[in-house]
This record gives sequence, structure tokens and C-alpha cells, in this order.
Amino acid sequence: MSTIRIRLTVLFSVLVSIAWAQKKPLTHDVYDDWKGIQSVSISNDGNWAGWRIAPQVGDAQLELRNLNNSNSIVIDRVSRYAFSNNSQFVVGEIKPAYEEERTLKLKKTPSSKMPKDSLFIVSLSNGEIKKFARVKNYQLPRESSEWVAWQYEKPLPEKKKVEKKEEPNNEEEGAKNKRKKKNKKKQPEPKETPEPEEVEDPRAKSKGTELVLFNMRTGEMKSFEGVMEYDFSEKGNLLVYEFDEIDSLNPSGLYAYNTQTGETVTLSTGMTDYKKVAIHEDGNMLAFFATASDKKDEEKFWSIMGWKAGDSQAQIWIDSTNRGIPEGWMVGDNSSIRFSESGQRMYFGTAPKPMKYAYESDTTILKEERPEVDVWSYNDPYIQPMQKLQAGRERNRTYEAVFHINNRRLVQLEGTDLESVYVDTDNDRSFYLAMDDQRFRTQYTWDTQLPRDYYKVDALTGRVELLLESTVGYASLSPGGKYLSWFNQEDGNYYTMNVTSGKITNLTADMEVSFADELHDSPSLASSYGSPGWSEGDEAFYLYDRYDIWKFDPENRSAAQNMTQGHGRANQLVYRYQRMDREEEYVNTSGKAVVSVFNEWTKASGYAYASMASAGVPEVIVMKDMSVFGLEKAEDAERVLVRMSTYEEYPEVYMANSLQMDGLTKLTDMDAQEDPYKWGTAELVEFESGFDGEVMQAILYKPENFDPNKKYPMIVYFYERRSNSLHSHPSPAPSASTVNIPYFVSNDYLVLVPDIKYEIGHPGKSAMDHVVPATKAVMAKGFVDEKRMAIQGQSWGGYQVAYIVTKTDMYAAAGAGAPVSNMTSAYGGVRWGSGMSRMFQYEKTQSRIGGTLWDKFDLYVENSPLFGVPNINTPLFIMHNDADGAVPWYQGIEFYMALRRLQKPSWMVVYNDEAHNLRERKNRKDLSVRMGQFFDHYLKDAPMPEWMAYGLPATLKGRTLRYELVDEQTEEKINEGASLKLEKGKGQN
Repeated sequence: MSTIRIRLTVLFSVLVSIAWAQKKPLTHDVYDDWKGIQSVSISNDGNWAGWRIAPQVGDAQLELRNLNNSNSIVIDRVSRYAFSNNSQFVVGEIKPAYEEERTLKLKKTPSSKMPKDSLFIVSLSNGEIKKFARVKNYQLPRESSEWVAWQYEKPLPEKKKVEKKEEPNNEEEGAKNKRKKKNKKKQPEPKETPEPEEVEDPRAKSKGTELVLFNMRTGEMKSFEGVMEYDFSEKGNLLVYEFDEIDSLNPSGLYAYNTQTGETVTLSTGMTDYKKVAIHEDGNMLAFFATASDKKDEEKFWSIMGWKAGDSQAQIWIDSTNRGIPEGWMVGDNSSIRFSESGQRMYFGTAPKPMKYAYESDTTILKEERPEVDVWSYNDPYIQPMQKLQAGRERNRTYEAVFHINNRRLVQLEGTDLESVYVDTDNDRSFYLAMDDQRFRTQYTWDTQLPRDYYKVDALTGRVELLLESTVGYASLSPGGKYLSWFNQEDGNYYTMNVTSGKITNLTADMEVSFADELHDSPSLASSYGSPGWSEGDEAFYLYDRYDIWKFDPENRSAAQNMTQGHGRANQLVYRYQRMDREEEYVNTSGKAVVSVFNEWTKASGYAYASMASAGVPEVIVMKDMSVFGLEKAEDAERVLVRMSTYEEYPEVYMANSLQMDGLTKLTDMDAQEDPYKWGTAELVEFESGFDGEVMQAILYKPENFDPNKKYPMIVYFYERRSNSLHSHPSPAPSASTVNIPYFVSNDYLVLVPDIKYEIGHPGKSAMDHVVPATKAVMAKGFVDEKRMAIQGQSWGGYQVAYIVTKTDMYAAAGAGAPVSNMTSAYGGVRWGSGMSRMFQYEKTQSRIGGTLWDKFDLYVENSPLFGVPNINTPLFIMHNDADGAVPWYQGIEFYMALRRLQKPSWMVVYNDEAHNLRERKNRKDLSVRMGQFFDHYLKDAPMPEWMAYGLPATLKGRTLRYELVDEQTEEKINEGASLKLEKGKGQN
């Protein structure tokens, strides 16, 4: 027996070795078909789960799994779906086949002839699937158990057949025709048989299309022709649609169909346009914008029309003549209409009537005679680039107003001097909370943490009362409206105000723990850890510190309670309250509440039970050395879904029959797609900060068949702190800017990702003080090829890369994406994506200088890689795109120009019209190839690709990519001309 065991063991070892040998490294070709799970959901009754399995490019597939018997229903090409309220049906959208669409696009097929979306309806009781082609859109009412509505695309034109004349069927007639032809000197060219004529469908005169109302339970179907827009009530009892006139018997207008009685109400006809129907959740009241202005008018004047169940038609509720609308103002159709839950209030927006300027309308001035000028004023609230980006929004801005439906009273809540009123449609309070920061906006140029003033706005009179002045921090009302609460970022404490008495209470003064971010390391003010919310009746206010959950009396009439009894801080466990009911307004204080758990040091995670009524150590439900997340409970059952992952394991979907999560069952198997490929492992590495000696963490990714006796090339990637992502599972995908970790690890690279903390005023040195010690900590393990190490980062990481290579030659290559190279010029620049000045970034936030250019000039120079370019001996791969909205492109240009001037080996790829991080997949693929070739050349001695050896001249742009590697064969094919002969950079310790 022992001999047999030995032979079996040897055989197993051989098989394993063969299996490992057969595994292949990831290539750039795998990205498009690499699949992921999306849109995970569970039916309200807990009997079914659904998810989409989608490749990165191509057709997604929906799987509906019966959680009682594991039977599945699979539908191809689904883009979105939803369970019906009663869990009996699934409704969704099917996209045209990707390859079919692509083929037609290559043929330059007109959009009108491209395939359209379809609708599907699945009956979960019997698996029957109904499909409807050429569907433009659909609506499934959230609280309806049976109704769905959809709108078809325009019908394709029918072709009329043209009858051909019959050929002669007797010899005599045929001979006669022949004689006629013979006697003619020249016969005209025969006319071609005309193509079948397209016959215009009478419905084509309408701008609308067919709307279908379908009862999923009974199969009843009702059709409405010529519909332009439609909307469903939440309960599905009212379908409102705008009809476009086909003939005089069917006038244009807005109609409402009652799905319970089958009756149709003509809401309104005779107006020239309708839009934005709002229906109260019970379906018994609605409102909409309507106008009688001519459709050609540039400026239209709108009214709001309203209807209640029992009314014969809608009536004008509000127009510009209503008392309460400011003089010279009008109903703002760019706003939305919302009802309060009670149905007693309706919210909408108003706006000043457009102002006419004589110069603008002067027809005696030619366009070329009008100056085009921007005036930048020192006291503008926002600088011109921000104004330009916000111009459209400002032109369309509306100001909140409330209409008290029962007494028809209109109250203007917002105005040009008070822009932000918070409307809570769940509650009809006697007042609203408002915030205004207009008087502080000038300083937004250098500080984004603006003070704010908070006001109380009377719901019946609009009277404004100041509550808080110049507060740095966001304030909010308790659900019951009794208290205002806020975190004061200036002193790091939480406060409440009794709205009735005005009494202010500092809840956290003199507490032993901090409620401000303990890891905050920038010159800005620290933020808080947040709040789970309030208990019912505003009796208690709950807060998070770094680890635990606390309960406070809102006026400190009793001592604060640590609801998790300090267990979090004592064990480095982060507890956070989980809302298991989407409709939950208050923190659950009855029975057990679910909290998430995360071990800050080991990165294990899970869920636990805790009481929000009485303090106690949380009771662990599930805790694993994985990332455990995405907990979702069925609305009407105990069954739950949850996701779990590690670097090695995809975040699969698991099911349990209760929140206790006993016997978790795995429902998906996405890991199977990884089986043919070499993958890898992830582990934590500790190192000492060169700044203050604190023990820090880094993630080390190793190849799957890691051999500690081998020497591996290593890439170090970094940003700020990333070790908490130890158990995240990145998929192989084309890179938007950074190294794709699975690709490099699969190709036998080590990848190291260290945490960094910062010393104010010395961000570059801070990066050095963590990246280099982390690198050396791994080098000490003996399996790193010390002459083949590289660093890579993007944006803030790109800056740090650029800085580090000015200080050390220990890395053989470096990749810097969108790096700030010159802080002295970047300080006065603009973030073109937002229009913001960049000053705040250096004085207050990420760049961490902590002062102005003139106050901290030496630090701006010290931290600018540009001034250290002469010291660089490391070959550089730079990406900086010409439409970068975060880091101005000229920063990359300054860096590249200095490197070029000093003839330092460097390449800069610039993707045209691309953003800070690449958006276009074609460009992501290209970057992935070039970055991989760059590192392979310097870290694996692979031949140079042609684009590195010979560049990519503008004359060849779009004609070739020059990915080919330079060897004797390819060199012969290179165009004649001078070529750069660049020596490989040699890494030094």
C-alpha cells in the first residue's frame, strides 16, 4: 500500500507540474473577452437572484438563478433588467449583437437601418420568455406587480411592389415587335425597372411612435399610437402619455390612462408643447409643464398644469402671474416637478425672465466686428475658466419654490442671494434648511474648504433666519427636524443645534478619541469619519470614530456610549452600520443591527451583529481573510447575497438563507476563466518609514509559480495608501494610466505597492522615505533582481516618480503618467477639467506645500523634479495627454523638453483629445502595449520596439504603430534615415 501511495503521490506531482507548465501568461489579446459580474440583485421574495456576465467588449449574458433548486434561465445580450415587485417576472433590455453592429458600421450603414434594442419579459413561474423587437424604451413601475409599458421605434418603411408589364405570349405579337425594332435606326436605351417605392405609413406623419401597455399576469395588451413621451405612476395604476396629432380626430395633447378602470382622461389639448410629467406616488395626482408659445419661438413661457383624480381635465396651477413669483420672473422649465410624500406640497423652479441687451440684438453690427474678450476680475466669485464651464448651468439655473396645493399658496424659497435650499419630500416641515457660500467664493481660488452660512426658511412665508455663520463643515437636519448637526472642521468636533431653542451643544469636546481623520496628512482641515444617522424621534445621534460606533444624546443630557465597547480600537477593527432596508430612515434600535467589520492591519473583513440600543461587543456573523462586501437582503425574506474576493479569487456571488450567513453557497464561478493563465498571489510586507520609523505596509504581488530561489524583475507602483486593497481582485484590462498588475505578475514580474504618509512641505522626500525603504525591504528577501527594478505612477504618483528619479539611480526604468514637474509654474495654472485654479492644491491639499509660492518659494523649488533633471540617469516613459483636465499638458512638456535637451533616454506618448486618464479603449490598449514593451526592454532585456528605437514620425501617424521589435530582420524594413542609438539604462544600488 505504501508503494502505491508513493507512486500516486509522484504521479500527482507530475500532473500538477504538467498543469502548471501548460498555463500561459496573460497577453494583451485577452482583454476584450475577459468577463465580469455586474448588476447583482435578488428578488423581493428571495427565491431568485440575477446577475449579468459581461465581457469587456461584446455581448453580456443575464443569468437568473432559482435559489431553491439551482435551475437557471439564461438570456443573451441583456444590458439591464429588473425583478417585478411581486417577484414573478423579470423585464429587461436586449442589445443588438455586437459583431453584427460592428460589421454594419464597417459598411457605413445609416443609423436608421441599424438594428435596435429589444424588450424581454420572463415569467419566473414557468420560464416562458416573451421578446419584442425594435423597442426604444420601457418602464417597469417600482411598486407594480403586473404592468409594464414600452415604446417602439419608428416603423420601418414598407416597400411597394411595382408590377412589370406582361411579355407578349403569342408568336404574331412577338414578330410584330421585332419588325418595329428592326425598322428603327436607333432605339432608346431601355428604362430600368424602378426600385420598389417606399410607401409612407400614415403614422410617419406623427413624431410619436406606438406605446404598448402590457399586463404580465393576464397577457392583456393595449396600444396607443403616436406617443411622444410617457410616464408611469410608482404603483402602475396611471399611465400618462403625450400624443402627437395624426389627424383632426386625434388632437395633440396629454392623456392619462387608468390601468384599474380602463378609463382615459384627456388632461390637456391645445398647448404647443408638454414635458416633464410628475406623478404622485399613489397615482391620484400629477403635474406637468405646458406652453402655448409658438414652437418657433426662441423663448417660450411655461405654465405648470395640475390634475387630481376626479378632475375632468388638468388646470393651470402656476404661471408667471401667480402671486409669490418674484416680479420679472417666470416658471422655469429647466427645473423638475416633485410632490411631497403627503401630496400637500409641490416643488418646482422659477427663473428670471431672459434679459435683452441692446448690443446683443443690434443688427447693424457684423459678427466679425464684435470683439471676443474675457474679462478676468480680481473680485469675481469664480475665475473665468470656471465661469465658462458653468455658463450653461447658470443660464439654465432655476430657483426652488413650493406650491401648497390645498390653499394654492406659492412661496419662493431660493433667490439670487440664497441659492441652496434643501428640500425633503418625505416631510412637510414648517421650515427648510438653506446654505449659502456666495460671500466666500472668491477664496475658492486657493481654498476649497469654504465657510458656509446656514439659514432657516419658513415654509409658509419664505422668511429667512440665520442659524449658523461662517461654519467650515456641512450641516444637516435630523429626520424629525428637531436638530441641526455638523462637524466643525476647524476644531474637529461635532455639534448640534436645537432648532427651536437655538441651543448649541458640542457633543465631542474633551472626548478621549478623535472623530476627525487620524491619518490626515495634508495642510487642509481633516474630515470626519461620518455618521450612521439618528434614532427614531431624533432621540439619539450616532457617530463613527476611526474604529467604533458611538451614541450621543443630541444635547449631552447623558454621557456618550461606545456601542461597540471600544472593541474596534482595541483590535484595529473598523465597524460600520449597514442599512438592510432601502426605505430605512432611522438607525435600527430594535433587535440586532448588521455592521460591517474590517481589520485595518490584516485586511480581513466580514459582518457582525451589534445593538444600537445598548452597548456590547459585536457578534461576528462572518469574518474571512478576504474582501467581504455587497451584502443584500431580500425585501420580504431572510435570504441574502454577498460577494467575497481575494487577489487570487474573483468576487463571486454567494447566497445564504439568513443574515446569520450559515452555509454560504457559491453561485458563480468566474475563476474558471483564469484557469488557463498564470495568475499570482498577494501578501502584506512591512517596512519602516524613512520619515519617522513607523511600521508601514505594502502589498507584494508574486507570480503564481513563484520560486524564492530565482531573481525576479520588480515594478513598484504607488499613489498614497493602497494596502487596504490587498483582497481586491483586479481583472486584466487595458490600462487607463497605470500598470495592470495581473498582466505584469502573470508575466513573471513582482509588483510592489507601498503605503506613503506625508510630511507637510516635503511631499517628494516623503515619497522617497517610503518607496525606497519598501523596495529595500523586499530586496532583503533575496528574490529581487536588484538591477532590474522600476517605478511607475500616474498623476500624483507620476509626480512622485519624477521626483524620485532625480534623487536615486536604483531603478533601471520609470514610468511617469501626467506628472507635475514644475510646481512653480503649476501653482498658477488651471485645472481645465473643472476650471479651478491649481493654487488650492499646493497650499491646502494633495501637493502639501502648505503655503503660497511667495511664502514657501524654496519648498516649491525643492519639490519640483524639473530642477533635478540633470541628475536623472533613469530611462523614462511619460504619458501626458493634450486634453488633460487635471494636470496641464505643459507640465509633461516642460519635463520632456528638459530631458530631451540633456539627451536623457525618454519617451512621451500623447493621446490626442484624451483626458487625464485614458477614456478611449483603443488608446488604453495602445498604452498597455507600449508600457509593457518599455518595461520588458529595460527589465527583461527584450529587444526595443521600433517606436522606441526610431520614434513614430508625424508622417507615419495613423499608418503604422511600430510595435515590431528591432532585430536583424525588422531593421532591414525600417525607412532610411538617422536613428537614435540609445544605450539601455543600467540600474544602480
